[in-house]
Amino acid sequence: MINLLAPDDRRQLAAARTNTLLRRYVFLMALVIAVLIVEMVGVYLIIGNDKARNEAVIQENEQKTNGYAETKQLATQFKSDLATAKVILDKQVPYTKLITGVAAALPQDARLDTLALNPESFGTPTVLTIHTKSYGLAIDIKASLQKSPLFSDVSFQSVTKEEKPASDYQYTAVYNVTFSREALKQ
Repeated sequence: MINLLAPDDRRQLAAARTNTLLRRYVFLMALVIAVLIVEMVGVYLIIGNDKARNEAVIQENEQKTNGYAETKQLATQFKSDLATAKVILDKQVPYTKLITGVAAALPQDARLDTLALNPESFGTPTVLTIHTKSYGLAIDIKASLQKSPLFSDVSFQSVTKEEKPASDYQYTAVYNVTFSREALKQ
Protein backbone atom coordinates (compact mmCIF):
# COMPACT_ATOMS: atom_id res chain seq x y z
CA MET A 1 0.00 0.00 0.00
CA ILE A 2 1.22 3.35 -0.92
CA ASN A 3 0.91 6.10 1.57
CA LEU A 4 -0.25 9.23 -0.22
CA LEU A 5 -0.47 11.47 2.78
CA ALA A 6 2.10 14.03 3.39
CA PRO A 7 4.43 13.33 6.30
CA ASP A 8 3.20 16.40 8.12
CA ASP A 9 -0.44 15.25 7.77
CA ARG A 10 0.51 11.81 9.00
CA ARG A 11 2.05 13.26 12.14
CA GLN A 12 -1.04 15.39 12.70
CA LEU A 13 -3.32 12.33 12.40
CA ALA A 14 -1.15 10.34 14.82
CA ALA A 15 -1.17 13.24 17.28
CA ALA A 16 -4.97 13.57 16.92
CA ARG A 17 -5.40 9.85 17.63
CA THR A 18 -3.11 10.11 20.68
CA ASN A 19 -4.99 13.19 21.90
CA THR A 20 -8.31 11.35 21.52
CA LEU A 21 -6.97 8.41 23.55
CA LEU A 22 -5.59 10.73 26.21
CA ARG A 23 -8.93 12.60 26.40
CA ARG A 24 -10.73 9.25 26.90
CA TYR A 25 -8.30 8.25 29.63
CA VAL A 26 -8.66 11.60 31.40
CA PHE A 27 -12.47 11.41 31.14
CA LEU A 28 -12.55 7.82 32.43
CA MET A 29 -10.14 8.71 35.21
CA ALA A 30 -12.33 11.68 36.20
CA LEU A 31 -15.40 9.41 36.10
CA VAL A 32 -13.70 6.80 38.33
CA ILE A 33 -12.59 9.50 40.79
CA ALA A 34 -16.14 10.93 40.87
CA VAL A 35 -17.63 7.47 41.52
CA LEU A 36 -15.11 6.86 44.33
CA ILE A 37 -15.93 10.24 45.88
CA VAL A 38 -19.69 9.49 45.70
CA GLU A 39 -19.10 6.07 47.30
CA MET A 40 -16.96 7.59 50.05
CA VAL A 41 -19.62 10.23 50.78
CA GLY A 42 -22.29 7.50 50.85
CA VAL A 43 -20.25 5.33 53.26
CA TYR A 44 -19.56 8.38 55.44
CA LEU A 45 -23.29 9.19 55.61
CA ILE A 46 -24.22 5.58 56.41
CA ILE A 47 -21.57 5.37 59.14
CA GLY A 48 -22.70 8.74 60.54
CA ASN A 49 -26.31 7.51 60.72
CA ASP A 50 -25.23 4.27 62.39
CA LYS A 51 -23.11 6.21 64.87
CA ALA A 52 -26.03 8.48 65.78
CA ARG A 53 -28.36 5.48 66.14
CA ASN A 54 -25.83 3.60 68.27
CA GLU A 55 -25.25 6.61 70.51
CA ALA A 56 -29.02 6.88 71.03
CA VAL A 57 -29.18 3.18 71.97
CA ILE A 58 -26.23 3.62 74.36
CA GLN A 59 -27.88 6.58 76.04
CA GLU A 60 -31.15 4.65 76.36
CA ASN A 61 -29.33 1.66 77.86
CA GLU A 62 -27.49 3.89 80.34
CA GLN A 63 -30.84 5.27 81.49
CA LYS A 64 -32.15 1.72 81.94
CA THR A 65 -28.95 0.75 83.79
CA ASN A 66 -29.38 3.68 86.16
CA GLY A 67 -32.86 2.39 86.89
CA TYR A 68 -31.41 -1.02 87.85
CA ALA A 69 -28.62 0.37 90.04
CA GLU A 70 -30.59 -0.25 93.24
CA THR A 71 -31.36 -3.82 92.17
CA LYS A 72 -27.70 -4.39 91.37
CA GLN A 73 -26.70 -3.04 94.78
CA LEU A 74 -29.22 -5.35 96.48
CA ALA A 75 -27.94 -8.31 94.45
CA THR A 76 -24.35 -7.50 95.40
CA GLN A 77 -25.32 -7.26 99.07
CA PHE A 78 -27.21 -10.57 98.83
CA LYS A 79 -24.18 -12.24 97.22
CA SER A 80 -21.99 -10.92 100.03
CA ASP A 81 -24.45 -12.23 102.63
CA LEU A 82 -24.46 -15.65 100.93
CA ALA A 83 -20.67 -15.77 101.02
CA THR A 84 -20.71 -14.93 104.74
CA ALA A 85 -23.34 -17.60 105.39
CA LYS A 86 -21.29 -20.16 103.45
CA VAL A 87 -18.22 -19.42 105.58
CA ILE A 88 -20.27 -19.83 108.74
CA LEU A 89 -21.92 -23.05 107.55
CA ASP A 90 -18.58 -24.51 106.43
CA LYS A 91 -17.19 -24.00 109.93
CA GLN A 92 -20.29 -25.37 111.63
CA VAL A 93 -19.80 -28.79 113.17
CA PRO A 94 -22.80 -31.18 113.16
CA TYR A 95 -22.49 -32.27 116.80
CA THR A 96 -25.86 -34.01 116.88
CA LYS A 97 -24.88 -36.29 114.00
CA LEU A 98 -21.58 -37.05 115.71
CA ILE A 99 -23.24 -37.89 119.02
CA THR A 100 -25.78 -40.16 117.36
CA GLY A 101 -22.95 -41.74 115.34
CA VAL A 102 -21.01 -42.47 118.55
CA ALA A 103 -24.15 -43.89 120.15
CA ALA A 104 -24.75 -46.09 117.10
CA ALA A 105 -21.18 -47.42 117.33
CA LEU A 106 -21.72 -48.54 120.96
CA PRO A 107 -23.32 -51.88 121.85
CA GLN A 108 -26.63 -51.96 123.67
CA ASP A 109 -25.16 -52.74 127.09
CA ALA A 110 -22.83 -49.74 127.12
CA ARG A 111 -23.54 -46.32 128.58
CA LEU A 112 -21.61 -43.23 127.53
CA ASP A 113 -20.64 -41.15 130.55
CA THR A 114 -18.64 -38.22 129.20
CA LEU A 115 -17.98 -36.93 125.76
CA ALA A 116 -16.32 -33.57 125.22
CA LEU A 117 -16.65 -32.20 121.67
CA ASN A 118 -15.41 -28.92 120.31
CA PRO A 119 -13.93 -27.81 116.99
CA GLU A 120 -10.43 -28.63 118.26
CA SER A 121 -11.50 -32.24 119.00
CA PHE A 122 -11.01 -33.27 115.38
CA GLY A 123 -7.60 -34.68 114.64
CA THR A 124 -6.53 -34.61 118.31
CA PRO A 125 -7.04 -37.28 121.00
CA THR A 126 -10.24 -36.97 123.03
CA VAL A 127 -11.32 -38.95 126.10
CA LEU A 128 -14.49 -41.10 126.07
CA THR A 129 -15.74 -42.60 129.36
CA ILE A 130 -18.06 -45.58 128.90
CA HIS A 131 -19.70 -47.76 131.58
CA THR A 132 -20.24 -51.45 130.78
CA LYS A 133 -21.54 -54.56 132.47
CA SER A 134 -18.48 -56.72 131.75
CA TYR A 135 -14.77 -56.52 130.98
CA GLY A 136 -15.29 -58.39 127.67
CA LEU A 137 -17.84 -55.81 126.60
CA ALA A 138 -15.24 -53.05 127.17
CA ILE A 139 -12.91 -54.85 124.73
CA ASP A 140 -15.78 -55.30 122.24
CA ILE A 141 -16.52 -51.57 122.47
CA LYS A 142 -12.93 -50.77 121.48
CA ALA A 143 -13.28 -53.00 118.39
CA SER A 144 -16.65 -51.45 117.57
CA LEU A 145 -15.25 -47.91 117.85
CA GLN A 146 -12.32 -48.83 115.60
CA LYS A 147 -14.73 -49.99 112.89
CA SER A 148 -16.65 -46.71 113.01
CA PRO A 149 -15.75 -44.15 110.31
CA LEU A 150 -16.02 -41.41 112.95
CA PHE A 151 -12.68 -42.30 114.53
CA SER A 152 -9.21 -42.46 113.05
CA ASP A 153 -7.55 -43.84 116.21
CA VAL A 154 -8.94 -45.70 119.25
CA SER A 155 -6.94 -46.94 122.26
CA PHE A 156 -7.53 -47.92 125.90
CA GLN A 157 -6.59 -45.55 128.64
CA SER A 158 -7.98 -47.70 131.45
CA VAL A 159 -10.66 -50.21 132.46
CA THR A 160 -11.64 -50.29 136.11
CA LYS A 161 -14.21 -52.20 138.13
CA GLU A 162 -16.18 -50.33 140.76
CA GLU A 163 -16.30 -52.05 144.17
CA LYS A 164 -19.77 -50.84 145.08
CA PRO A 165 -21.53 -50.07 141.80
CA ALA A 166 -24.67 -47.94 141.88
CA SER A 167 -26.08 -49.89 138.92
CA ASP A 168 -25.38 -52.97 136.79
CA TYR A 169 -22.72 -51.02 134.91
CA GLN A 170 -19.81 -51.87 137.20
CA TYR A 171 -16.92 -51.46 134.70
CA THR A 172 -15.70 -48.03 133.66
CA ALA A 173 -13.65 -47.93 130.47
CA VAL A 174 -11.78 -44.82 129.44
CA TYR A 175 -10.73 -44.61 125.77
CA ASN A 176 -8.47 -42.22 123.91
CA VAL A 177 -10.15 -41.60 120.56
CA THR A 178 -9.32 -39.30 117.69
CA PHE A 179 -12.24 -38.03 115.66
CA SER A 180 -11.40 -38.15 111.97
CA ARG A 181 -11.69 -35.00 109.86
CA GLU A 182 -13.99 -36.95 107.51
CA ALA A 183 -16.51 -37.05 110.38
CA LEU A 184 -17.02 -33.33 109.81
CA LYS A 185 -18.13 -33.95 106.24
CA GLN A 186 -20.87 -36.42 107.12
